[in-house]
Amino acid sequence: MSLEKHTRARGAGLPESWEKAAQKIKMVLTDVDGVLTSSHVIYDDRGVRLRAFSTRDGAAIQWLSRSGIPVGFISALDDPSTRRRGEDLGVEELHLGVHDKLQVLQGILDRRGLDPSEVAYFGDDLLDFPVLRLVGLPVCPADAAPELQAKCLTLSQRGGDGFFRAAAEAVLKAQGRWDRILAAYGLG
Repeated sequence: MSLEKHTRARGAGLPESWEKAAQKIKMVLTDVDGVLTSSHVIYDDRGVRLRAFSTRDGAAIQWLSRSGIPVGFISALDDPSTRRRGEDLGVEELHLGVHDKLQVLQGILDRRGLDPSEVAYFGDDLLDFPVLRLVGLPVCPADAAPELQAKCLTLSQRGGDGFFRAAAEAVLKAQGRWDRILAAYGLG
């Protein structure tokens, strides 16, 4: 898929070419800091890193998994809170302390027999670009590095503030899976 310029997605809908790409997605991989959390890291008085994860993003991770779309984290930072969050949510691919994200992606593709066009990647900074330029659905939050925004589908939500949920919802809707999720809550 080419990385043509795009317009920002409005609401949960996707521009047509991006919607077609979302229909093919069989796995969602994501960076953590700046995507599932804000790009801020807070230290307590003992030097322990603290971060806040959105429960709505967590629900979206579980909806993807239950819909047959596994989720993986690929993060440069190896942090116990990220590991714990991934384990709590049943994240299938948990790669922390990674500096060559492209190599990790290739390993995942090989192990799972996936084509890059069948993977969505959510990222926010320059370290994510090698993966974003290869996958079928590259998605960035509104506060991503400007260089990435020009090459990805950029949603209006900021990292750590509902971005993952909006991106996951768009994939689920494009694949016709959203109504089943709503029905599970009596909303269908």
